[in-house]
Amino acid sequence: MILFVTGTDTGVGKTFITALLAKTLIDQGIDAKVQKWVSTGNSNLSEDCVFIYELLGNKSVETIHGLPDVTAFGSDTAPYCLPLPASPHLAAEQAGVTIKTKVIRDALFRLESSCEILIVEGVGGVLVPLSRAMLLADLVADLKLPVLIVARSGLGTLNHTLLTLEALRHRNIQIVGVLLNSQGGEDSSIVRDNQRTIAEMGQVEVFGVLPKVKSPLDALSSIAPMADRILNMLKGLKNATVHPL
Repeated sequence: MILFVTGTDTGVGKTFITALLAKTLIDQGIDAKVQKWVSTGNSNLSEDCVFIYELLGNKSVETIHGLPDVTAFGSDTAPYCLPLPASPHLAAEQAGVTIKTKVIRDALFRLESSCEILIVEGVGGVLVPLSRAMLLADLVADLKLPVLIVARSGLGTLNHTLLTLEALRHRNIQIVGVLLNSQGGEDSSIVRDNQRTIAEMGQVEVFGVLPKVKSPLDALSSIAPMADRILNMLKGLKNATVHPL
């Protein structure tokens, strides 16, 4: 079973949410693993995957995979790591690298077959280009992956979230729901209305708002009930399987 986590923009908390979901599932005894197809800003490893596996604590990278460093460029966990902190298509061009869908697909199949649930963290928003010829959303659609949307909870999220929903539905991508992530300091009346508006106008499940915390582990109690609902929603989706390109 695979869950793809996308954001409405860069910096909305995809890595944070992905880490917390993985931690929650593993703590429940579920064999969960994490993957990020393209990481930018470091050519040697995926800093996002390092953050995630460090958060897992005693479920270290070595314990989960039996490998010395699966967050490194070329591993199944992090197939592509590029030095320029930019969109994947530009970072790849600058590095002289071609992002190949077969490499991503094969890594996806291998990890999926080795765990109960694989959480794939996206890069930026869903319409970010992987190359001049393919958007991230197009590959997600080809692989038939169900998507969880992470969005900001405050002002400005309605446009970004509704546009993301529209882009996914245009490609017949199954949507698990939306999880709002607080940046801190938002107007509570706006946050409440954002939840209602996204649910009603977007016709989608909104799992709630994850509060801003000092330490990532402080958010575990808040995300646990959301994780249960996300997992139940994911299990209920039809045709939530991966097919070869």
